[in-house]
Amino acid sequence: MKKFVIFILFLSFCGGDSNSQQTSEQSESNEATKQSESNEATQNEEEIIDHMTLVDYPAKLYFAGDIPTEVHGRAEFAFSIIQEKLGKYPVEVYFVGTDENEKDNLSNLFCTNREKAGNFDPNDLRLNFRDFDDCMNFIDERYFSEYLRSSLETEQRGFQASGNKGHNGQAHQRYHLLVWSKPIGFEVENGEGYQIELRGVFHEYWHVFQIAHMDFYDCSDKDVRSTCEYNFDPPDYLIGGTWLQEGTAVFKEITILQEQIKIGNLNNIQVDILQEFNNQYFDGQRVMEQCPGMSIRDITYSDPCRRAVYGWGAWAAAYLTHKVNDPYIFENVYYPELKKLGDPELVFANTFGMTRDEFFADFDSWIYLSEEERKIVIPVVEENTGKLYYP
Repeated sequence: MKKFVIFILFLSFCGGDSNSQQTSEQSESNEATKQSESNEATQNEEEIIDHMTLVDYPAKLYFAGDIPTEVHGRAEFAFSIIQEKLGKYPVEVYFVGTDENEKDNLSNLFCTNREKAGNFDPNDLRLNFRDFDDCMNFIDERYFSEYLRSSLETEQRGFQASGNKGHNGQAHQRYHLLVWSKPIGFEVENGEGYQIELRGVFHEYWHVFQIAHMDFYDCSDKDVRSTCEYNFDPPDYLIGGTWLQEGTAVFKEITILQEQIKIGNLNNIQVDILQEFNNQYFDGQRVMEQCPGMSIRDITYSDPCRRAVYGWGAWAAAYLTHKVNDPYIFENVYYPELKKLGDPELVFANTFGMTRDEFFADFDSWIYLSEEERKIVIPVVEENTGKLYYP
C-alpha cells in the first residue's frame, strides 16, 4: 500500500480551481496521447498492456483538492524512488483528504479516467462498470468514503502520517489501484511523519511489484496476450501466504529507506536498521500472544494476531535472504521466477534450497532465540552507496 530521482509528470485534481483543472486536463491529454501511441504500437505487435507490463511512464498521482500542493511533489519524489528500483508498472494513486466535496471530485476524476480507459461496458460487467454512476458507487462506497474517514481520524487523533493506504486491486482492468488517506506526514519535509510516509510508499509499491509477477490469465497461447482471458479466481497459492506478502513488504520498506539515507537522498533522517527490525520483532511478539501455538505461516488478515505477518514476517524475509546471502533475492530471483513458472512451491525450493515445510520447521523455533542470535540475518547497509550485504 510504492517506493528512484527522476522527472515525473503527475496529475492533480483541485476542485474549484479552474487554473489547476485546466492544467490537469492538459497534462491528462498529453499523457493520453502518449499512451494512445504506445498502445497502438504494442497492439500491432499483438501485445496488450496489463498489470504485469513494464511501461515507459511513471505512476499517475491524483490528489483531492484539499491536499496542500507541497505534498504533491514529495509524494511524487517517493514514487520516483521506488519505481526506479522496481520498474514502472501501470499504476494510479489517489490521495483522499478530509473534505467531502473534494472526495466527490476525486471520485468523479477516477470514473472519468475509467471512461477514457474504456472500462464502461454494460455487456461485460465482469471486467467493466455498467456506466458512470456504477463506477461512482463502486469507488465511493468501497474505497474513497472509507479513506475519508481515515483521513479525519488521522487529523483528530494527531497521527504523524496517513492512517490508511493500500493496494486495491483492479488487475482485471489492466492496472494497479493504490489509495491513500491524507498523507499528512508529507506536509513537513524530513520530519518523523515524512519517513513514515516514505515507508508507506515503498511498502505499497512492493505489492505492485509482487502482483505484477503473478499471471492471473488463462491463455490459449501465452506468447500472444490477446488470446488470454482474466481468471477471476486466481489460485491464492500464487501469493505464497500473507506472511510472505506482507513480511517481504516490511523488509523492503526498511531496507530501501536505509539505502536512501546512506546515499544522501534523505536529509536529517537517522534510523538504525537493527532497531527498526527489533521494533517489528516486539510488535509481532506482542500480538502473537493472541494466537498461542500458531505459526505465522497460517495467519491471515482475519486473525487477531494478523499484525505478526508484518513484524515477524519481516524477520522471515531477512532469514531467507541471509540463507542465500543475497538481500535482493526476492526482486532478482524469486518473483521473476514466479512470473515465469507460476509454481510458488517449486520457485521457493529452487530459490532458497529448501521447501516451505523445511523452512518453517526451523523458523518457528528460531524466531524465539535471543536478539544476539537472531541479528545475524539483518543485512549491513554500506555507507555512501546504500548497498545491502552480509559480512
